[in-house]
Amino acid sequence: LRELLPRRPDLKVIVTSATIEPERFAAHFGGAPIVEVSGRTYPVEIRYRPLEVVAQAADSDDPDDPDHDIVRTEMRDQTEAIVDAIAELEAEPPGDVLVFLSGEREIRDTRDALMSAVDSHTEVLPLYARLPTAEQQRVFQPHVGRRVVLATNVAETSLTVPGVRYVVDPGTARISRYSRRTKVQRLPIEPISQASAAQRAGRSGRTAPGVCIRLYSEEDFAGRPEFTE
Repeated sequence: LRELLPRRPDLKVIVTSATIEPERFAAHFGGAPIVEVSGRTYPVEIRYRPLEVVAQAADSDDPDDPDHDIVRTEMRDQTEAIVDAIAELEAEPPGDVLVFLSGEREIRDTRDALMSAVDSHTEVLPLYARLPTAEQQRVFQPHVGRRVVLATNVAETSLTVPGVRYVVDPGTARISRYSRRTKVQRLPIEPISQASAAQRAGRSGRTAPGVCIRLYSEEDFAGRPEFTE
């Protein structure tokens, strides 16, 4: 595109994204102007509920024994952590929940777990690109009670799910990667960037103050790249 533009003065190129580093793209295209479009958002409370749980166990009854207190780190299952997060949000004011997942299999597994954990007034709906159009449209139809939408990162920037006040973010996504060496396109599951995490959290603040539960630690978030590479 950069090589084509000087030969095609009639051609305009618009690069749009919520998660890229705009300065690098502007420099690549010879100092292209940057236009920032800020949406109206309400305040969002961020809660960190990492999958790592620190458990302290006593290996002996003698308090002077150096092995008396041993700290162990245990990993929770992601699906169980999502069920716990949904249960935590039941104490909050009415509003729908948007859960970000990496792919169809994770959505199906989480849906099966939630169906047996939520009450009859809670509707659990999947949302991903290969879902039939009629099934996708259910997300946008009026409903009674609470709704939990299990979505891939298509709900991060491509579309807005109405009525969402709460977000559960496991912090991963399938990100398209192209290897120039092997000429192969891959979709590995990777930790998302800080910009993507902010975009996901912002989904809960579109209509009213919201809550975003991140299933990773604040230290993990701080160590992630600022923008999606």
